[in-house]
Amino acid sequence: FVLASGGRAQAVVVAHGGDTNGIGYAAQQLAKNLGRLSGATFMVADKPVAGYKTILVGAPYKAAKRQETCVRVKDENTLEVTGDGAIGTAYAAADLAETLGIVFCAHDYVYAPPRNELSLPGDYAKVDAPCMTWREAGCEVQFQGHFDHAMNLRIVPSRGDRRWKWFDPTRGENIGQTVCTHYVPRKKFAVAHPDWYAYVAATKQRNFHWVCVSNEGMLNQLYGEIDAELAKDPTIREISVGIDDAYTYCECEKCQELSKRYADPDGSTHPALQCIVLANKVGDHFAMKYPNVRFNFLGYLGFGDSLPTTTDLAFSPNVGAGVAELWRNHGLPANCNERSDIFFGRLARMSSEKNGLYVWDYLANFSDFCIPFPNHRIFGQTAKFYKESGVRGVFCQSQYATTIGDMGALNLWLFAKLLWNPDLDVDTLTATYVKAAYGNGAKGIQEYLDLLEHARLRQRWTWLGCYVADTSHYLTGDDCVKLLRALDNAWIAGRGRRESLMLRRTRIAGYDMALQRYNDMIEPAQRLRYKLMPRGEMLRQWQSLVEGETSRGAYGELGEGRMLGTYENIFKQSFASPAEPTVYPRRSAVIVAPAAKLTGGKRMTRGKDSDGTEYCRFQVNLGGETESVWMNPGFAEIGYSIEDADAGWWYVFATVRTAASVDIDPAVSYLGIYQPWYVNDYKAAGGQEIANQGIQGRKGDVGWKTLCVGKRRLYKGSRVWVMPGILHPSDWCDVREIRLVAPALIETGVADPKDAKARARAVVVGCEKFGKDRNVQIQDDRVDNFKYARLAGFDTNAPVRSIVWIVPADLAGEWEVLLDLRSGASIPLDQEAAVAYVTNGATCTDCSALQRYSLRHVTGSLGDESWQIVGLGRVNLEAGMKVVIEPGANTNALPRYTDLRRIVLLDPAYAGKTQPALPMP
Repeated sequence: FVLASGGRAQAVVVAHGGDTNGIGYAAQQLAKNLGRLSGATFMVADKPVAGYKTILVGAPYKAAKRQETCVRVKDENTLEVTGDGAIGTAYAAADLAETLGIVFCAHDYVYAPPRNELSLPGDYAKVDAPCMTWREAGCEVQFQGHFDHAMNLRIVPSRGDRRWKWFDPTRGENIGQTVCTHYVPRKKFAVAHPDWYAYVAATKQRNFHWVCVSNEGMLNQLYGEIDAELAKDPTIREISVGIDDAYTYCECEKCQELSKRYADPDGSTHPALQCIVLANKVGDHFAMKYPNVRFNFLGYLGFGDSLPTTTDLAFSPNVGAGVAELWRNHGLPANCNERSDIFFGRLARMSSEKNGLYVWDYLANFSDFCIPFPNHRIFGQTAKFYKESGVRGVFCQSQYATTIGDMGALNLWLFAKLLWNPDLDVDTLTATYVKAAYGNGAKGIQEYLDLLEHARLRQRWTWLGCYVADTSHYLTGDDCVKLLRALDNAWIAGRGRRESLMLRRTRIAGYDMALQRYNDMIEPAQRLRYKLMPRGEMLRQWQSLVEGETSRGAYGELGEGRMLGTYENIFKQSFASPAEPTVYPRRSAVIVAPAAKLTGGKRMTRGKDSDGTEYCRFQVNLGGETESVWMNPGFAEIGYSIEDADAGWWYVFATVRTAASVDIDPAVSYLGIYQPWYVNDYKAAGGQEIANQGIQGRKGDVGWKTLCVGKRRLYKGSRVWVMPGILHPSDWCDVREIRLVAPALIETGVADPKDAKARARAVVVGCEKFGKDRNVQIQDDRVDNFKYARLAGFDTNAPVRSIVWIVPADLAGEWEVLLDLRSGASIPLDQEAAVAYVTNGATCTDCSALQRYSLRHVTGSLGDESWQIVGLGRVNLEAGMKVVIEPGANTNALPRYTDLRRIVLLDPAYAGKTQPALPMP
């Protein structure tokens, strides 16, 4: 079926019935896009034209699914472009344009490769429908009214645009935060009816961001407002009774009784169930009068919320839920969040097929939309997770400034594609977009994206929060130079060509990053032979690029509530410090903060074992506490704040023991780091989270374990902390010490300078010393330039057993043993992706099992294939012993690979106490 040939249209676009609204819009858009591809002018008519084939837009069609699209060759003279009403037809028109080669890159940039002939096979027929029928993004495309681009992406445009009524005459989906702002507005009722709002037991005050769900007066006000709204506007199909951001749940006697009624068998209570109770009351109240209205609530997994395990609590038939997982690692797919199941998962299981779960997602760093932020690849796995969970729709807050934000247009395009079809491959999609949007500069942009992905997975437990402005915990100085150079190369390759519009925008992220990390880049720039622009000139370039885009209509917020002037001020303040390489004078090689030096919250106590070991402890309940247990440093926390003179690079360790109440608790406690944000030695913000490790607990295992949260640059004011988990109750968590170890000891090994024959302070065993095996291969990390051993199914005729190092005689003795490893887990949150241990080869006389000592269960997660340090503790290594890492025993979820970079042996006598700085090399 030929649509155009040799620059001449062979068909006419006909809007069925002569429609000039939704169908007519789809016809006009299709004609425009076909013209872009062919160079021909396509006529839009209200009926077929003699001598031309017909592209019939909006042909009569009975859709089986919402928003279904259909493009099919009806006969030799007719191509039908149609679907589920006007919206399905418009989406079908966009799909046809994409099938023929168009990529809708941005609101002002459409990739349309010239085609001498536009044609489809004579039997072409494609019927499609979205997995999730609500796809909406709060961003520039909505804010600035880029209606056509939103329709081409098949996401909700600005609801205020009158044209949207052609496609959806209802008020649409709704999980808004409305209870205390709209129906029971605090501004109106807080003074007269304070009892309508949530009671806070600790302060004996009211929180006006949530209501007392047991208060009849509040309920009557709520019912009255909702009834009036529904009676006035019959286009409303969903009502939300969503909670505010700054909420606390009601702790009055009646509301606490609700929590106790649905307490878990272990005694845990879940005040977040108040959201369900309120929505059910509203739904039940209106079920008869408004049978076709869905009543929603918005629940947060931002502040440690959870829901009961009982099946006694259920949604009313007309009730649905929205969930916002704010407090999670936004550098990982959503199903890598160990807390997700206690809220998101339970809501998903409670939701009916009819009223499937909605998600309020976050696909941006709201502190700075422009910094390089490695989240572009994670949504592929997230979308699959949402599909498996029965999610019906997603609203996301993406970079408000889509044009200016780092890869904002790409992220929005991927969001739209993957919600329509979560089974699409994110890497294939990305390659398609990059080639289309960046043309000759595509190679440099792909390098930029690959470097960011490598940084995301450099080391485990790196916290990529959506309100963390710093980049130094995931981007090295070398990374920054390479990223900036990749963007430069892309710009040079495409300068003067059409794609320069898109390439120019990418440079904003590079300059934003470089202005923040300028001093960190000076030394690597010299080493990598990159000429770093003077920072004053760089600031002017950055300003010019941002102002150029805003003058052309780009949305002006560069971060949430932050305009260009906010960052200008930060950068200029940082210029007060000289532009010189970052150097941290080191006064210690090891810093050990024993229990006596640790501080903490109200629940921290001190104790001593019978052997004299001192420790700090916190004990909390998951119900009935007067303060929040979740991430509340003033309540339940143990930590160490570094001294200013010790700022610099460290491997960060904590020695802890826990008393878990279940067989495996993925996060019985947490180990993490808060620190200020410094821009070239200028303190730009207070404490931000940069690392967070879930501490696995196992019932009955109460031994001390030394954990490592990775190699971190600690600033002045950094605090290393341990806080409680909330998945299951635990009896206690103890911290014996927090320790900082100089990188040289872990990465290169250090001999005792006093005596060449003396015991080494640290020994690094490289992968070349590991045992040979048909399924162990040495591979290269080409970014950070190191080798590692990979265990995988290279040889299908040989078993995938383990990576082994045999202890030589010259290294026999007592050592603290560390393994630098990575798991290619095949499932998210695998609690035994691998096991590491030491063995002398002996077997049990009763069961013949191999005797394994200092065994550690290694966790891993699909989507988080990062390097981590796993400690086996102090081990008396004898010649001939083996240090072993092997895949986990779950044969249904064997990891795709297990990598071991190095084994580190630390002299416990040296590394167990504070030591002066090592001599300079």
